[in-house]
Amino acid sequence: MKKLLKYLNPLSHLGDRKYSYLFPLIVNILLIVGSEIYVYIIAKNPLAVGNYIIFANVAFIIYFAFREGLWGGYISSIFSIAYYVYIIYSRHYTGLQKSAGIDTIIILAFLYLLLASIIGWLKQRIDVLIENEAYQRRRLEAIIEQLPVGVIVTDNYGILQLQNKQVKKILGLKLPRGYTFGKDTPLKNSTSEGRVVTPQQAPLAQVLSGRPSISGKEYVLKNKYGKAKYIQVSASSIRNNSRDIIAAAEIISDVTSQKEIERQKDDFLNLASHELKTPLTSLKMFVDLQKREIESKNFKKLDYYNIRISDQVDRLEDLTSDLLDVSRIQTGKLRINIETLDIAKLVKDTLDGIEDINNTHELEVIGESQLVQADGHRIYQVLVNLINNAIKYSPDKNKVLIKFYKSKNMVVVSVQDFGIGISPEEQDRIFDRLYQVSDLEEKTFPGLGLGLYISKEIINLHHGKIWVKSTKGKGSTFYFSLPIAKKKGNI
Repeated sequence: MKKLLKYLNPLSHLGDRKYSYLFPLIVNILLIVGSEIYVYIIAKNPLAVGNYIIFANVAFIIYFAFREGLWGGYISSIFSIAYYVYIIYSRHYTGLQKSAGIDTIIILAFLYLLLASIIGWLKQRIDVLIENEAYQRRRLEAIIEQLPVGVIVTDNYGILQLQNKQVKKILGLKLPRGYTFGKDTPLKNSTSEGRVVTPQQAPLAQVLSGRPSISGKEYVLKNKYGKAKYIQVSASSIRNNSRDIIAAAEIISDVTSQKEIERQKDDFLNLASHELKTPLTSLKMFVDLQKREIESKNFKKLDYYNIRISDQVDRLEDLTSDLLDVSRIQTGKLRINIETLDIAKLVKDTLDGIEDINNTHELEVIGESQLVQADGHRIYQVLVNLINNAIKYSPDKNKVLIKFYKSKNMVVVSVQDFGIGISPEEQDRIFDRLYQVSDLEEKTFPGLGLGLYISKEIINLHHGKIWVKSTKGKGSTFYFSLPIAKKKGNI
């Protein structure tokens, strides 16, 4: 029944330009047939057709013109006039009665066609306007849906009219239909400048009350776990030519990652400054001490000071190399020279270099010779970083295990320690640039935290993978894979 009433209701067809010619045709035929049945069967008087048929025809012309446009009105008009002509000749009108009937038909035909033209034209014009508005709205909605920011549009009462999918993603909730800003706000659990936000203080409520546009105001949202999300909100009212507020729009941006990057940059700069300052201070101290010894002609400690100076210079060189590698990675200028290498020999050469400075851990190697395609210098850099980390992060243990083995068309190298381990939430981000682990125990170990990031980029250039498996308190195993040697070349 609802579908039938909707189909018959002309208002439900506004904006619909798919006009039906069959429906008005059938209904008008049924009207004529019904009138004839009434005249000949019920009233049993051929002249019983009275003014009611004129009113019925006018009603049908208006209805179909408003429902089906020009042709709907014209069909009703033509059938009405044709029926009047039929009545005159089927009832055998003569003389003055026939002449008056024809004059009446001409006048009614003019009025009917005029009525059908006016209403039909208005109907089709309204349909075009509604269709254009619907098209523009769909176009606007499609554009808004693709925006990387949340967009909210309300009417002048603050009632939600439009929102895109980013709103739910950023705020963590989808605003229901009829949501009223000013009475409520999705920012009610947020803070701005340390103060809790009330519905009346929310940006949309403020601009709807006539206040100026708000741009880039920051809020802090906290989820049920207490984790903070930083968002920026801009809002503005929309006014008509009379400067009356007719709507309002709000843009919401998630700036949590930007805040995190800013924090990481600040931490990195502070850490880099500290790390660079330490060897420079030591250098200055040993140079001053050496100068005093020379002035006093006491040369016994000069060798010791020279060794310490050399150590600090090496440390500065390592720090500088890491910073330069990060810069090359970011600019796409880090290059590798591929050659065929024996991974067993490369691991042995690496351990020979580390053994000179390692006196705390046993470095055990398990694996057989495997030829790989790699840049020896860069893989040496990765191995040194992983082994040094294994030694550094297992201070209470005395063993590091290095393995290498063939896996399909790759050679996998692993470095295992039995130290403090890495928490699961840290494992997903430990290879990120500028990422510093939040574990207080791990923070006790100095360093810029760039080694794993650089190692990941080096392995990526080799078309390999690098990953970690770790259990907190039981140690970590870092893996990386390299292609098995096929041919020599450059990348």
